[in-house]
Amino acid sequence: MTSAAQSMTFFMLICAVPIAGVAVYAFRKRAEPGARGFALCELGMAGWSIQLALITWPTQVMPVFVNTTIRHLFQLLVIFGWPLLVWEYTRRDRVSLKRSSILALLIIPAVTVVLTATNPWHHLVLTAETPANPAGISELVLGPWYIVHIGFAVAMVMVPAGLLAQDLRSAVGDHRNQLLLLLGGWAIGFPGALNTHLFRNVEAIPPYVDLTPLLFLVTTVLWGLALFRYQLFALAPVSRRKAVETMPDALLSVDTEGTIVDVNPAARTLFDVDGDPIGDDLESVCSEYPRVLEQYERGHTSGTEIAIGANERTRHFSMDVRPIEQGGADTGSLLVLRDITELKEREQELDLLKQVLSRVFRHNIRNELTILRGHAEMIQHQADDGDVDDHVGEIVANTDRILRHSEKAKELEAIIDVDRTLESVRIESLVRRHAQPYATGHRSVDIDTDVPSELTAVAHPSIGRALDELVQNAIVHHENGAESVRVVIRARSTNGSVELVVADNGPGTDPYEIETLHAGEETDLKHGSGIGLWMVDLIVRKSGGSLTIDDDPDLGGTRTRIELPTEGAVSRGTGPAPDS
Repeated sequence: MTSAAQSMTFFMLICAVPIAGVAVYAFRKRAEPGARGFALCELGMAGWSIQLALITWPTQVMPVFVNTTIRHLFQLLVIFGWPLLVWEYTRRDRVSLKRSSILALLIIPAVTVVLTATNPWHHLVLTAETPANPAGISELVLGPWYIVHIGFAVAMVMVPAGLLAQDLRSAVGDHRNQLLLLLGGWAIGFPGALNTHLFRNVEAIPPYVDLTPLLFLVTTVLWGLALFRYQLFALAPVSRRKAVETMPDALLSVDTEGTIVDVNPAARTLFDVDGDPIGDDLESVCSEYPRVLEQYERGHTSGTEIAIGANERTRHFSMDVRPIEQGGADTGSLLVLRDITELKEREQELDLLKQVLSRVFRHNIRNELTILRGHAEMIQHQADDGDVDDHVGEIVANTDRILRHSEKAKELEAIIDVDRTLESVRIESLVRRHAQPYATGHRSVDIDTDVPSELTAVAHPSIGRALDELVQNAIVHHENGAESVRVVIRARSTNGSVELVVADNGPGTDPYEIETLHAGEETDLKHGSGIGLWMVDLIVRKSGGSLTIDDDPDLGGTRTRIELPTEGAVSRGTGPAPDS
């Protein structure tokens, strides 16, 4: 028996070694949520196993009450480490408890340690009948406080397991595997620690046999899989249930009979539900919201806008009614209501602003500028003073510039409002219609093209207007017309797109213009001098393309590169999506 007890002792010590190794690894990762609790559990199980080995050794290593005191200390590491692990794992945040809460939790453990360390004076933990050199802890005779300690331990380890089991219902993928391994290790190791109390009732099992270290090793193997195979500390689990509970959209699940089977807090708040509406009819819960019932009765819909409330309390929602299928059969519907009140108000404000600006440009400013220009021309014709001619000429030039801005602003409005459906465009035809006419209409304009005849792209219907604007810019901004204007237009096919380049020999584009365009907004210090480039950029973005403006190294002027998707890229879903 002595040889068998020694073998059992060595086996226990061997089991403790890998457990301690995993504890060290977890301690090094202690900054990650859950790692501190993981390390405490592993360290506690390793120390617990060593103390079991020492008490199983045939000759006495230390007094029983000292061994039990040390073992209880390691047990407390497990008892507190497990809830800490679960709490931080499920919340994905480090736990910080108040001092009062910590003191309350430590009352029973502190009493346990004190009573165990002083057991020879009162025998509340181990009775006087306990052997001085037991063959194993199965020979310990438990006192009343030992039972209290076991009860406290069971309570502390059961509640966290329930939290993990609750998350398991909605977990998927690696998160589910992590939960299964954590719960599997818990189910084997923690209840298994009570195996000796069961073995004492079986005479066929020698008293030195204690499988607790082996079961702890199995727990460590399962947790190690969760740690190394499924990245327990690296992959943050997100439970579907928690996502639904915390999302701002209102969700209701109803069965085929219209009975509510699930509802999230956002829906309870929206429909002002007191208590738990699960089991109630949707019609009774939404009796004051006929638009919701109407959409539900219409069947499966997506993105339908509805208004709830009246007058100043009206709120706007985008409502989806989606089927819930199980086993190929329709088992109910999911109602999703997304609050778009702020979006609708913003749309209304922008629409009002657009209407006001449109009317101002279309009527007030344009009419007044036309009148101003007419008066200026009359003054210029009637005045004999050359200085007056210069001033009047400046007035006319500026008036014409503002009028052109007015025209482009109206075009910009039309582009925004036009149907966003993209169309197939032959680049050669596009260049012939929107660029070549400038060469025939201006003697000083030379336009060279290098565009393959078969080249086709997908673009917004106004893409020709963008090419117009680029050629016009090259002509208008050329320095005083001292030299002929040269514009080079070339196109080529790239990987899933078409690159259209327009280059000129003009003075180039002001860097502030380019910076403002890239920033996507006007600033107080850097105002774009016109709306032409904004219009080009808008058309390109609506085409699902990109726009780049820089200096042309060959001609010395501006180089504008437009990248447009091809029809094949759009159909495969690999091309850029139109700007929203």
